[in-house]
Amino acid sequence: MWTIWKEELYKIKSRKIIWLGVFLLLSFATIRLYNEGDHYTTTIDDTVYHGQEAIRKDKALASLYSGPLTEEAVAQIYKDYGFFYYDAKDHAVGNYLNRFVTENFTNFMQTDGNNPNEIHFRKGADWENNCAYLLENEVRFDYVYGWNDFAEMYILIILALFVVLILGLSPVFAEEYQLKTADILRTTRRGGGSGIWMKILASACFAVALTLAACAYLWVIYLSVYGLQGLNASAVLLNFTTPFGYCPESVFGFFLYITCLAISGSLLLTGIVTGISAVCQNPFLALILALSGYLFPIAWIKILGRMFPIGMTLSRIISHFMTSMPVYLPMSTGFGFSADQMALHLSIAVAVGAGGMFAGYYRFRRQ
Repeated sequence: MWTIWKEELYKIKSRKIIWLGVFLLLSFATIRLYNEGDHYTTTIDDTVYHGQEAIRKDKALASLYSGPLTEEAVAQIYKDYGFFYYDAKDHAVGNYLNRFVTENFTNFMQTDGNNPNEIHFRKGADWENNCAYLLENEVRFDYVYGWNDFAEMYILIILALFVVLILGLSPVFAEEYQLKTADILRTTRRGGGSGIWMKILASACFAVALTLAACAYLWVIYLSVYGLQGLNASAVLLNFTTPFGYCPESVFGFFLYITCLAISGSLLLTGIVTGISAVCQNPFLALILALSGYLFPIAWIKILGRMFPIGMTLSRIISHFMTSMPVYLPMSTGFGFSADQMALHLSIAVAVGAGGMFAGYYRFRRQ
């Protein structure tokens, strides 16, 4: 029985398209990270620093203000460093501290960003709706510039990696039809029963292992550039979170949560792709259908869902289903879902993933 598992795992690992895709993805992430680090600048006491030295200076500066984020701390940063802005040559003028204050507590985003005289603190309802939550919820402040960049790249690489997994997993059953080995496999002692499950298990193990390996690689390269500082800061400081809905409190907890969602998404994707592969008798058709199924939730949320006049209740049900699929699951913190809604989404993911695996099993067995 385990021989089938090992052979299937070997077949998946031997597909060069997988490793080419992984190499390109991780190379892109690595080059972008170190390019970002080289171009990093900060201005402290009228002195401009570049690259790793600038990162070290900003981290040291932020450590002086680490701890609870208060209105007094915001006022002190403004008093010491003024507002962040861009000069006539679009060069950043400022450091991490005043950039954080300027972007989160002023009208900076509504200006061109190159005239500090146009920048002012938000007031009244504008302040209450956009800034007050950062000062009223015991937010722990620290240097999270690198972790903001990491969150963006982490989610992007996970979603792109799912496409690579589709390329690698879509032939699992369809290839057996094309090579005319399906009948031979089903006539073996275990090939029509546990052998099928071993093929599905090998696909799931590979998907999870590759996802974890890619996540671990991203952790290593970002830690090498930005270090550990900021991991205990509040996750609400990250651009990929909202003050509403469920999210772990710390930056480190946020990334652990995203990693768990990525693993769940890879298992869900395995179920969907193996089910499609068992239905199709052509690997190329299985690939096209799997890619279409992966991207369809985006088309529904962005376009199709707005074109059909369906009721609010049905629309909400379909939207929850679509945002439970692999292409949206790792970025769920950006939607502001409550803990109950996230439990619902994970339940949908489990049901769809298991359904796809069972459908693949029975379809291949009875084909």
